[in-house]
Amino acid sequence: MVKPGLLVSRTFVERFGTGLAAAESGLGTSLERIIIDVDEGVPLPDHELERVEVAFLSNDVRYQREPFLAAIERASNLRWLHYYGVGVTPDRYPELRARGVVITNSPGANAEPIALTTLGAILWLGRSFAHWQDAQRRQAWEPIHYDNAPREIAGQVMLLVGVGEIGGRIARHARHIGMHVIGVRRDVDRELELVDELHRPSALHELLPRADWLVIACPLTDETRGLIDADLIARLPRGARLVNVSRGAVVDEPAFIDAIRSGHLAGAYLDVFASEPLATDSPLWSLTNVLVTPHNAALSATYPERSAERFFENFVRWRRGEPLHSIV
Repeated sequence: MVKPGLLVSRTFVERFGTGLAAAESGLGTSLERIIIDVDEGVPLPDHELERVEVAFLSNDVRYQREPFLAAIERASNLRWLHYYGVGVTPDRYPELRARGVVITNSPGANAEPIALTTLGAILWLGRSFAHWQDAQRRQAWEPIHYDNAPREIAGQVMLLVGVGEIGGRIARHARHIGMHVIGVRRDVDRELELVDELHRPSALHELLPRADWLVIACPLTDETRGLIDADLIARLPRGARLVNVSRGAVVDEPAFIDAIRSGHLAGAYLDVFASEPLATDSPLWSLTNVLVTPHNAALSATYPERSAERFFENFVRWRRGEPLHSIV
């Protein structure tokens, strides 16, 4: 009997082949490994790709995904593609959608590191670390006087757009340091203990004037693309701060830049941008009180392992003929 083919990177097999073998052993079945070496960039022959029924786009392929994507487009018998992260939409793979390929992702695999990075950015911006770091670089003893002391973070209001796996972790850490968290999500039918208040997106316009921090952790969809525009930014109180760990296209970047330059927004942390990598001439690099990271908030030594575990869990369900989790 011919084994179904699994398209994976060589690095994935080297790191997690033992885990995959353990999942197969528990089922009494196995997949044929069809390995692509994205570093070499040598296309796989058609007779190998014809055997592919499952593909896992793992973390190591992130910055060299074109050879992998070209391979899955040629894999005419592909039935299921699993994606290592969360931020994937079916619209990115129109040909696969037309062929009926099921696409799943790995929610929760990167939630904790993104939440901790968000918390770190809030502490950086909400305390006075930028001032102290600048003084240190200049070897200047410049204490901040109490007349100019920052507000206590405890008691400040976080307006959190998106309360999924990532947003839920952010809310938990924010409440732990005393923040009041207002969550915004489409599904409000079940009560969430992670937030102090929960509202539908239609209430966003009325909620913004209450926010000291606007934190964006929602997926990019037709509804959220360009959601945070000039009008909504203007609804924030002067001195509010913005954090975006979602997708750059959720925020109107020119409107955001105007709000920072005018002083309406007191600061921001941005991990994502409308166009990536961020152009060297972008004003975002040098805006005062804006912390920029290169889509790296999820960075964690254990992220690839957690992502692989999500794939193994779904692999077991797939072989048993059970519904897959986290279908995009």
